[in-house]
Parts: sequence; C-alpha cells; structure tokens
Amino acid sequence: MKNASASLFLLASLAAVPATATAQTTSTAAQQPTLPALVGAATDSLSRRPLPFATVVLQPASGAALSTVGNEHGAFRFEQVPAGSYQLQVRYLGYRPSAPRAVTLTSGQPVVLGAVVLAPAAGKLQGVTVTATKPFIEQRAGKLVLNVAASPIAAGGNAYDVLGRAPGVLEQGGGFQLRGKMVSVLLDGKPTNMSGAELKMMLEAMPANTLDQVEVIANPSARYDANGAAIINIITAKGRKLGTNGTATAGVGVGRYGRYNAGLGLNHRTARLNVYGSLDRQENQVYSTTNSFRRLGEGLEIREGGQEERHNQNNSAKLGFDYELSKNASAGVLLKGMRNTRERNGQNLAWLTTDVLQSAAQVHTAGSAQFLSPSVNVYYKTRLDTTGRTLSLNADYFGYRKDWHNDYTTRAFDGRMTETGPASLLRDNSPARNSVRSASADYTQPLGKGTLEAGLKTTFTTTDNDIRWEQAPAGQPWAVDLGKTNHFIYRENVNAAYATVNRTVRKVDMQLGLRAEQTNTTGTSLTTGQTTNRHYLNLFPSVSAQYNKSEKVQLGLAYSRKIDRFAFGIVNPFVTYISQYRYAQGNPDIRPSFSHNFELTHSYNNLLSTSISYGHHTQVLVDSYHQVEGTPVVVNSFRNYGSAESISASTTLMKPLLNGKWMTVTTLGLEYARVNSLTTGLGAARPATYVSSNHTLTLPYGFKAEASAMYMSPMTFGGLAFKARFSSSLGVSRSFFKDAAMLTLNVTDVLNTQQNRYDVLANGINSVNRDKAESRFVKLNFSYKFGNQRVKGSQRRNTGIEAEKSRMEN
Repeated sequence: MKNASASLFLLASLAAVPATATAQTTSTAAQQPTLPALVGAATDSLSRRPLPFATVVLQPASGAALSTVGNEHGAFRFEQVPAGSYQLQVRYLGYRPSAPRAVTLTSGQPVVLGAVVLAPAAGKLQGVTVTATKPFIEQRAGKLVLNVAASPIAAGGNAYDVLGRAPGVLEQGGGFQLRGKMVSVLLDGKPTNMSGAELKMMLEAMPANTLDQVEVIANPSARYDANGAAIINIITAKGRKLGTNGTATAGVGVGRYGRYNAGLGLNHRTARLNVYGSLDRQENQVYSTTNSFRRLGEGLEIREGGQEERHNQNNSAKLGFDYELSKNASAGVLLKGMRNTRERNGQNLAWLTTDVLQSAAQVHTAGSAQFLSPSVNVYYKTRLDTTGRTLSLNADYFGYRKDWHNDYTTRAFDGRMTETGPASLLRDNSPARNSVRSASADYTQPLGKGTLEAGLKTTFTTTDNDIRWEQAPAGQPWAVDLGKTNHFIYRENVNAAYATVNRTVRKVDMQLGLRAEQTNTTGTSLTTGQTTNRHYLNLFPSVSAQYNKSEKVQLGLAYSRKIDRFAFGIVNPFVTYISQYRYAQGNPDIRPSFSHNFELTHSYNNLLSTSISYGHHTQVLVDSYHQVEGTPVVVNSFRNYGSAESISASTTLMKPLLNGKWMTVTTLGLEYARVNSLTTGLGAARPATYVSSNHTLTLPYGFKAEASAMYMSPMTFGGLAFKARFSSSLGVSRSFFKDAAMLTLNVTDVLNTQQNRYDVLANGINSVNRDKAESRFVKLNFSYKFGNQRVKGSQRRNTGIEAEKSRMEN
C-alpha cells in the first residue's frame, strides 16, 4: 500500500510541474506584446472524421511559407504568427488539397477557423454517391500505416501475412525485424507477450478481416516499454456512429489441402453505451518439408529429410462495452479469447554415410496440442479540464494455457536398410500455464507549444512449464527420461515510470523522454532445485528532433537506449526434440541485451522517405550451436556475447500514378550486422540488400487489383549464413451493392519460392539447411456489411501486457 501511495504521489507531481511551469511562462509573456495564433482542424468531407497528421501550409503575401502538421485528432495550430494576410491550404495523402482560404491575423487576436474539409482524391460522383480509394500503405508522421481493408491480397488471409508485407519488415524465426531492430508486436496498443512459434501461431489465427490498420513505428517514444527497438501496432476493426452494424465474412482456399474461414462481427451503440463483439474461425491443413546436410569429419556425413502435415483449427471471440460516464469520462471492459488446436503427423529420415551408407534412422511423429488464451482489459479515461489534460487507467490480465503431447517412434536400419531391432519409443507431455497481470496510469497535459506525457506501470508475469519426457528404448518398458524432463517456473516483475516532453520551436519538432524500469526475476527448476534471482534498475533515455525545412522537406535525428528481453522459452532449460540428431535447449543463465540506437531520416513531399540507422548492442543474444561430445547430436541454444554492431538503410518511394488510381510503394534497403567475437565463424558478417514493392490499381466497375513482391539477397550474421529469399502475391476484388459487399480472389507466393535456407558456420558446426513451409494458396473471400455503417466505434485502449505476450514462446 505504501508503494502504491508513493506511485500516485509521483504521478501527481509529474502532473503538477508542467502546470506551474505554464503559469510562470504566461506571467512572463504577458509583459510583452503577443503575436496572434491560428487554430483549426482537418476533416473528411464525407464522414466528417478527423484526418490525423495532415500537412497545413500558411502562405503570406510575400516571404517564406509557414507549415505545420496536425495531431492525431486532425487539429492544427500556428503560434506567434506575424500579423497580416495569408492563404491557408491543407493537404492529405489520398485527398484533394483544400481550396485556398484567406486568413487575416491582427496583433494579439487568435483566429479559430473550425473544420477545414478535404474531398477524397479518387472521388467519383454518381448522383449523390461519392466513393473514395484509400491506399494500402500510407506514410504518416513518425510511422507507416497499412490500411488492411484496402488490400485485395489480405482478404481471406491472416495478421501474420499482413505484417510480412510491410516495407522494411523482415520475418525471422516467427518474429519480425525492422531496419535491423527487433520488433515488439502490439494489439490495439497492448503487448501480445508472445514471440517465436507462439507469436506466429497467434497471428496466423487472427483473420485479416478483423483488422483495421497496422502501424509500423521505427522509433517509439519513452511511453512504450523499453523492450524492443521498434513497434508494430495491430489495430482491430471498429464501427463508427449511433446505431447497429455488422460484418459477415466467409472464405475458402486451396493449397495442397483445402481451407476455410468464417466470421461475424456486431457493433451496437446508443448515446452513451457501445456494445460490440465478434466470432471468427479458421481451419486449414498445411504441409512443410525440412532438409539438412552436415559433415562430422573423417568422411562422415549426416543427411536428414523430413515432411510434416499440420491440421489447425483457430477460434477467436471478443466481447466488450464502452460507457460514457459523463461528457469528459468513459470506462469499459473488453474480454477476448482464442482457442486453437493442432494435430501433427510427420516423418523424418536420417542417413549416416561415408562413401557408402553406414546406418539410417526413421522417426515418425504424431502429436496434438491445444492452446487457450483468455484476456481481460478494464479501463477508465477522463479529461480533467478544457486545456486537454487527460488521465487514463488500465488493468489487464492475459492467460496462456498450453496442452502439448507428442509420440516419437524411431526405427533403426543398417547399411543395407534392414531394420536392426524393435522400434524405440519416446513421448512428451508438456503443459504450460502462463499469466500476465498489469496496471498502468498515463497522464497527458498540453505544455505551451508542446505536450507532456507521463505515466506509471507495473507488470507481473509467471510462466510455468512442466516438461515431461518418457522413453521405451528397443522394446523396454516406459521410464522417465531424466535428461529431458524438467519443471521450470519463471517469475518476472517490471515496475516502470516515464515522462516525455514534445515541443515545437520554430521549424523544429523536438521530443525528449526518459523511462525507468526496475526488474525482479526468479527462475526455479523444481526438477533440479536450482533457483536464479536477479534485480536491476535501468534508465532508457530517448531524444528526437525533426527539422521542417519547408513544406516538402523534413530532416530527423533520433537516439534511444533499449533493452531486448529474451523470450520466456529461452530461459527455460528444457530440451525440445527435433530429430535424433538435433535438439534445442534453453539457457537459464541468459541475460537481456542492451542497445544504443541512432537514426537519421529524410522525407520529401510525402513521396520519398529515407533512413539510416546504427545500433551498438551489449550482452547481445545470439543462437549458439555445439555438438554433444562423443555423439553426432547438435544442440541449438542461446548465449550472451560481448557486443555487436548493426547498420541499416532504407528508402521508400510512394508514388501515385494515373491521377491516383495506381498507387506504388517501393522500398530498397540494406542490412548489416556483426557479432564482436573470436568464436569460430560467429564473427562472420555479410551485408544484404532487399527490395519490396506493392502496387494497387483502382479499376472501373468497382474492381481493384493488387500485386506485391519482395526479394532479399544472401546475408551472414552470428554464425548463420542465410540464402536469398523471394516471394510474390496477386489479388483482385470487386465491390457490390454500393460497396456493402466485397468479393476477393488472391494468390499468395505465386511462384512458390518462399522458403528459409541457411548454413550453420559457428563453433565448428558445418551444416546446410532448408525449411519450406507451404506458402502458395489460392483464396476466395466474401464479406458483407449490414446495418448502419456509420456506427461510432468502441474506444481504442492501450493495455500494458503486449511486450510480455510477445515473449511467450514455445
């Protein structure tokens, strides 16, 4: 209770300081002549919805123009503008510029323009109906936005597919990287607390039709958790005004096997209450293959070839409500849950050879798994006064329950492929019970020409993994496999406080932030009795500045210190069986990695954006490989190494053609990373270039087409040498019934080239690997919107558990 009181006092102190500072500034300024201010807001001419981050230009009769960028609510403001006559114009990507508006400013008299309306650039008038096309990719202040509903390729797909198409975002081991930085995935502003295989499974279970937008933020402020140098925020779809509406979706597809998806979402709002919910289901069966080749020395070689089929059933549900307690306050509850099941059936054949076959082993794998992940968010938000001071309170719970069972049957053969004896049996039953609880308070206050944001947050995470292995070698009775069995419980508590100040001085937008995180961890192996405790406090400063040289040219410079916390599965010392010659194992001694990140950016006329980034990493976390002495078994684990350097550069061209009917977004990038280590092969590094291109074309009669492609050249880092990668997709859609219905046909990975090929070079291990998951699918999807399509949406709330969700790993 004492700690809670101290936390609340700290938050109140942070809120009071800027208020006092503002009062003192006002008193001083009153002694001098004041220059007038000009305020207004940019809105859509049809829906009257605000247009966030619009560009506003104020042109005097003579001299240089003034410009600014609106905030997320569409509001803009010019301070201390010299008296005189001006022409004001607002511009926004995908819209026609507003008509020039004459404005006269006199000394000391503020001018309030109200709403400045903009018409969609691709509007087509038919009677009283106006239709507008929104591009799939938009560049906004400080972030890249993917409009998922505008993509024919996304229809019938899932969130994982969408994230993989974002410019500059690269998939790596089930997770994502952006400009060489690790990415934290948020859902409606809340950490997903998952990574690796678990993150991929969650995203694949999330239908694309349930998404509204995806925000890609390369340099998040101190308001976000320090874990992860970049952020991808998935925003789910919401409704708009009073009334009732809904969307029904159904789709079918085919690859090697068939697949289908279906969903229903409803939203009802009265004057003060909004109730919403959805049900979605996906079912698919996918096929994958693996191949590896490894030299053991003295002429010995191991070749492995495997194939596996997985049958997945993914179900998700959501139910929530928002209630306006008063004109300035609202509260709500959101319940979400996912229940996913998976059945697997696979074969793996391994050969041990010299010049001739020495021996072989065949492993048959049959397994089932069930995943249940409920979550609850309760929030309260209030506007404290008319100046814009706000306070938001959030409480969150996320549960993750995994029931996992696999049976392995191994048959041994001699050089003549004659079975040498009874089959050996191995099985694992490995349940997991994980939870995350979080509470946070966020405060915002205008501060002269800027804004102060401050907040507190506490998070408690528990992962309980009970890994149970049993073996029955060559017809022997079942017995516990002590070398693999382990019950491990990991607890983590992170307490954080942050403050960020945004301010504009002349043509420079500045942001200064500081975040403090105090961490307490306890890892306990109930099997061995080993316990590891750690306690540490870290400060994470961040600073950025953007120079608005002109209406068309902006230059930016940013620095931030970040922490890369390991996935929860990595710290668990249990063994994962891949084949009779390959295991994976966690490391309870692993430590988080820290990084200093610098970035220089340039943008021109909302068409061309360029960035160059450098990162210096300490205690860097890298895959490690070692061969078990006296055996051909290789174990993949993780270790901390002293340091590493990373460099990345990218340039993105967003060019509308054919009067905006053809939108092109092309990104060209460079990635380079090097571990500073003398371990054999670990310090090897090779830069890679990549290019991604997305094209959307608006056609007559309600048709829309899209094509995208991505290529990445070979890259070497941390003892792994990755081969080149390429993929491409096509889609076409047709709207019906005044845009209420949409029929979409798409093909993903048209040339079936998407695969992961890499060589392991570190620590004397010399292997060649290829993993190919099924990626070419043809999908047909139909969606229909019914009811009032202007229903105002539910509150978008930020919970405090996304970073922890992103670390929950198999």
